[in-house]
Amino acid sequence: MGMTIVTEIDSANGRLVDPHVTDSERHWAVFTHLSGFATFILTGLGIVFPLIIWLAKKKESPFLDDHGCEVVNFQLSMLLYSIIGGILTCGVLTIVALVVDIIFMIVAAVAASRGEYYRYPLTIRFLS
Repeated sequence: MGMTIVTEIDSANGRLVDPHVTDSERHWAVFTHLSGFATFILTGLGIVFPLIIWLAKKKESPFLDDHGCEVVNFQLSMLLYSIIGGILTCGVLTIVALVVDIIFMIVAAVAASRGEYYRYPLTIRFLS
């Protein structure tokens, strides 16, 4: 397919911005990040919903591919941290991980809505 990513750097926050990303791509990227909230309905869905969206949309644009992969990696990382931290601290770190999850999902969704590329902190890159 040979898609080229054209980016600029946003001087306000130093993130890469794709000036050619469409409104539809932005909306799907935001939805992909916020679909992680499904974790609060049933543990594990925070990975399933973003994974489904990413797999369905990743070939449409590099922007959607990047955001989808990033969400899945972050949700997998947070699930791993929650399980290990929960075992080691009788659940205390699980609560901390959920709060961190919420904060970073919102920050990522805002970045996506601006057409920015976003990297979650604390993320293990399982997929690329």
